[in-house]
Amino acid sequence: MAARKGQLTETTPLLPTHSKHRGKRVFAAVAAVLAAGSLFSYLLLAYCNYSIADTSSKRLSSAAVGRYLHITDLHVDPNYMEGATTYSQCHRRPPHVLPPDYDSAKDGHAHTGRFGIPLAKCDSPIALINATSEHLKREWAHKLDFVIWTGDSGRHDGDPEQPRTFDQIIQGNDIASAALRSAFKKIPVVPNIGNNDVSPHNELAAPGHKRARKTFRALERSWRPLVPKDQ
Repeated sequence: MAARKGQLTETTPLLPTHSKHRGKRVFAAVAAVLAAGSLFSYLLLAYCNYSIADTSSKRLSSAAVGRYLHITDLHVDPNYMEGATTYSQCHRRPPHVLPPDYDSAKDGHAHTGRFGIPLAKCDSPIALINATSEHLKREWAHKLDFVIWTGDSGRHDGDPEQPRTFDQIIQGNDIASAALRSAFKKIPVVPNIGNNDVSPHNELAAPGHKRARKTFRALERSWRPLVPKDQ
């Protein structure tokens, strides 16, 4: 079936791969789409083919199809502690104050390792972020045309003994930005704000509000090395 104008297909390109301005155009096009979308980012790490039909509806060769990587919800936690209990969100080793009905056999703190623990209410240790960056650099960077990074780099605010601060949200973005710069030196990385990149959680003040200006300025500093100089 012929593709209609603007319809997504698997065989036609977002931009010609031979264009000398491809990187800047990809960044601008994807940034515009993300800016028009929802504030909230959902957990997804996908390796996808991208393509958009051209106005003539003619199919192009498979060589004109590009690839992108979607990275989101890194939730960097500089306070992660190896060997900590999951009850403390991996912030404190036992013994610490626990509820009366606490069952250490179910907590799994003995298995909280250097790179985190699966299926627990803990966020990502820096060691995991760095290891992931190295893997992406080695195995994926040369296969991609651009990367979409849809935020949620700040840790969750679920530990009452260590309330999350605005500075810690920006710290998470700084760490994630540095890791992505290291992994993808030669391709565009398009950043976007997630619901855990603002304070309070899920609330982004209206444009022009001092809290919004503070958030945008801080994230711009974190993301600046990823953004083309002319944008």
